[in-house]
Amino acid sequence: MKLLGTLCMLLLFLLTGSRQVGEAEKNSALCCQAAMTLQNKQDGHPVVSEYLYDEEAQKKLMYRRILYVSVLGLLLVLLLVLLYVRQRQKVRIIKLAQAASEKERQFLALQKETEQRLTRKYIDGLESERERIAEDLHDDVCNNLLAFEMSMRSLFEESNASMIDEQLDRLKEVREHLRNISHELMPPVFQYATIDEMLADYILHIALPGQEARIEYHSTGGVDWKQVPQEIGFEYYRIVQETVGNAIRHAEATCICVDLSLEGKRLSLLVTDDGKGFVPDRKSRGVGLRTIQQRAEIIGGKIKLDTMPGAGVRIEISVYI
Repeated sequence: MKLLGTLCMLLLFLLTGSRQVGEAEKNSALCCQAAMTLQNKQDGHPVVSEYLYDEEAQKKLMYRRILYVSVLGLLLVLLLVLLYVRQRQKVRIIKLAQAASEKERQFLALQKETEQRLTRKYIDGLESERERIAEDLHDDVCNNLLAFEMSMRSLFEESNASMIDEQLDRLKEVREHLRNISHELMPPVFQYATIDEMLADYILHIALPGQEARIEYHSTGGVDWKQVPQEIGFEYYRIVQETVGNAIRHAEATCICVDLSLEGKRLSLLVTDDGKGFVPDRKSRGVGLRTIQQRAEIIGGKIKLDTMPGAGVRIEISVYI
């Protein structure tokens, strides 16, 4: 920039100087011509032709002007070359910056894709393990308990009936509890039921140990819930299971509210409880909350957690379908 400024000032100086020198030479030639004419008249010599002298002065003036114009032309060409080179450098820098920005964008996209793929792999593995445990509980443990219950009834049919009945009832209660757990662990099927119907059925029949909380479910009326993709409905179902289970087992909540709403293409899930809450820092987040976060991320959802000790928990998840 300094070099360009210097060249511009030099061009301006040469143009001004050329004009001033031309005017000075012209005035000097006129003065000399007048002086010689006067001297010749006083000496009695013939007057030298004004036209010859003027022609010689004009030639000198023209020569100098050509010289100035040539120098100006060269400087102008140099200025244009410098401007062109500078513009090329500027364009090159812009292209390099754009290329670097594009590579960074591609890297971040690849990083996010890899993270989502790993999260999806983890969730799939988690679901497979849940399904395996559910099948083991249902097919093995529950059936064995049922067989044990039947054998006890036949064995002690006539001795100490009241005590045996009490133990058998407890055994039946354990078997039913294990059966409920196995049903919870099994992945939900949305082939015939919508997410709204699945959540309503889950809240209605939920049975967890030590459950004394009142659980309410609300959803937007007049909505075609079939438009919700199955993969989103599946993750929402698991998130409700996790949040409600945490509220019952850990938060000591007496009231839990689950709200599902669909406004346009925005599907929102809100789960609140009046439990003991916790300090919302990363260290206090257990496996359950991390799993909820991961499930929300793999469907492109956003999660908002609001909690304080003694103020309950509010978890809101939203995604565009």
